[in-house]
Amino acid sequence: MYLQPLAQSALLAAYAAQGHRLHKTRGGFACIPAQVTTSSKIDARVFTIRPIRWLEEAYLVTLDDPQFPKVVTLNARGIAHARELVAHNNSLEKVS
Repeated sequence: MYLQPLAQSALLAAYAAQGHRLHKTRGGFACIPAQVTTSSKIDARVFTIRPIRWLEEAYLVTLDDPQFPKVVTLNARGIAHARELVAHNNSLEKVS
């Protein structure tokens, strides 16, 4: 399945986040990395609603509220596609 590069980045960010979720913040949808366990400053990618809607149209995520989402969660299809992307990226790194 073809996804635009920004949508792929959002998918991979959600895959690496706690609970495979992106949470709405002031700047957009951000991922909380899985390794963060205490309150501290973190660097996280933030995505606007547009790539989130692309993922929704591809049936890769579930929104908590269709009109005004606050939490975006990868569904089983999204997790499987993210695993494929990670495997593909790893195979490309081994070839180079």
